[in-house]
Amino acid sequence: MEPLAVVTRNDYIESIHYGYITIVDASGKVLFSLGNPDTEIYFRSSAKPIQAIPLLHSGAAKAFDFSSQDIALVCASHSGQKFHQQAAVDILNRLHLEPEHLHCGIMFPYNEAEHQRLLKETLMPTVLHCSCSGKHAGILALAKYRGYSIDAYEDFAHPVQKEILETIAYFTDEAVDSIPMGKDGCGIPIYLLSLKKIALSYARLIQWSKDRKHIYHAACKAVVDAMSQFPEMVSGDSEFCTELMQFAGGKIIGKVGSEAVYCLGIQENNLGVCVKIVDGNERAIYPVVIEILKTLDALSDTELSKLNQWHRPLLKNNLNEVIGEIIPVFDLHHPKRNPYLMGKKVTELL
Repeated sequence: MEPLAVVTRNDYIESIHYGYITIVDASGKVLFSLGNPDTEIYFRSSAKPIQAIPLLHSGAAKAFDFSSQDIALVCASHSGQKFHQQAAVDILNRLHLEPEHLHCGIMFPYNEAEHQRLLKETLMPTVLHCSCSGKHAGILALAKYRGYSIDAYEDFAHPVQKEILETIAYFTDEAVDSIPMGKDGCGIPIYLLSLKKIALSYARLIQWSKDRKHIYHAACKAVVDAMSQFPEMVSGDSEFCTELMQFAGGKIIGKVGSEAVYCLGIQENNLGVCVKIVDGNERAIYPVVIEILKTLDALSDTELSKLNQWHRPLLKNNLNEVIGEIIPVFDLHHPKRNPYLMGKKVTELL
């Protein structure tokens, strides 16, 4: 692992975030790597675009009239705004199911306005506020289409989870029985894979979305198009994933995962990127992702300028005074070996 970002206070380094970056092409060739690309991490919610593939490839999405907005919601870690809730309800209505059929659990929404509305009106959140409600609705659709029981659809042994695991294995060139699994925050199985194999799944998602001869072409294209066209469904207003895809103009898809995982699919050269911040702190992810895109020339100067607030986020105290910032400190072309020390002035090291 390498130092990827530092947190400053009055221009002195207060904290350092270490992590891994792996960038591959669709053949699996590692093009850039900071830290060992064979390091295994949990894919977490960054896996959702790949987990959505069986829904589309099977014909279930077509059978239940999924729109592109619905597909984007299935790939989402949404912020729980009213339009996210309504989209999940609309899917459930077409399945003749109710919100209680979602086994994703209940959480307060990430969206601050919706969170404050619940508090003001003394309301409790519901399963529809859960950031994973779309993924669960998609899995229910696949289960119903296949004729499976929808009871315990989240269990490792459920046939719908076996089908999703087989897809993950295909996209990552792994044997099904070689992938250790855990439970994600919403109860769905999640997969322990190397950074380079996770990055490969995104590179293939992009490449196969263009390859009309590939068996997964239609499904991959549907996912890439949905995320690109409706990024607000993937995350929410003023959220990083949303703004990245809005301003990228179809050049990039991006998806965050818990514990500071981030994956990118880059259209030019069919690249896949996987980032992991070792301490699990999400605040370091976004500056790192923007720095990667800047280094790769994946976005124009105009597009990058629209994302500037995410590149070196300002830190403020309780008086709304700027007291520091989060700064990406890595160089993909010329890796540095731990030159950053807490208590040192950042300007002496950059």
